[in-house]
Amino acid sequence: MRNLIIIILLVLVVGGIIYFLTRPSKRAHSKKQHQTETVESKPAEVSDSIEISSSLSISTPHPEWPAVSDTGSVVSYTGFSLVYDETHEQARWVAYELTQEETGNEIERSNHFMEDPHISTRSATNADYAKSGYDRGHLAPASDMGWSTTCMEESFYFSNMSPQNPSFNRGIWKKLETQVRNWANEHEAVYVVTGPVLSDGLPTIGPNEVSVPKYYYKVILDSTEPGMHGIGFILPNAPSKLPLSSFAVNIDSVEKITGLDFFPALPKGLQMLEGENCFECW
Repeated sequence: MRNLIIIILLVLVVGGIIYFLTRPSKRAHSKKQHQTETVESKPAEVSDSIEISSSLSISTPHPEWPAVSDTGSVVSYTGFSLVYDETHEQARWVAYELTQEETGNEIERSNHFMEDPHISTRSATNADYAKSGYDRGHLAPASDMGWSTTCMEESFYFSNMSPQNPSFNRGIWKKLETQVRNWANEHEAVYVVTGPVLSDGLPTIGPNEVSVPKYYYKVILDSTEPGMHGIGFILPNAPSKLPLSSFAVNIDSVEKITGLDFFPALPKGLQMLEGENCFECW
């Protein structure tokens, strides 16, 4: 009887040891479950990637923005967004979508220039431009903001101004702005990014030392079918009687000159639009 009890005890002990050594741990089971979930979710991710890359339109909240390392540096208004360059006291770029409906210009031009309260480092002021010989040149044109009273007022913030030669501002630059509105009307909607070409050593005006750019750029993109096109312009800050086509370049060229990456959300299948330079195609 005693031997039987000992045998039973030995069987129980050995069985317990075997169970303990061979049972899966809760942590191991959890890890295995996580691996299974990861593998099972991967086809969905690949599918999403394929769908995005084959899309013919830009699907992002801000498709008109150039690439930014810190979205907090972007100041957005009702009709446009910009990144302000404190060193040069003006926007590095201004971006917006212009639709066919917005080209109606129903709101009267305000002509009320204002310091921008949204620029934490303070914007340029009227004193910077007074008696300077330069126009307070719009980057986002007031005529593109005529669809809203608020848009019109915000377009007159000094953050949206840059010192422009009067004959340039009222001549070839105005002609280009009008052309872009015509394209927006014909193509239903376009993305526009515009600004000064900024660099060290530029001459300055006013107490805040606002830089006077030697060149300005504008890039325009229509990323929807039919008739998808992209084009850029580099214009010297000087009067000109040359046709607009003389200043047309591709968007890639403007990126090299400005150091900006325009339309980073553009699908790979449409990136060839940034290498296009065909004024007549529009």
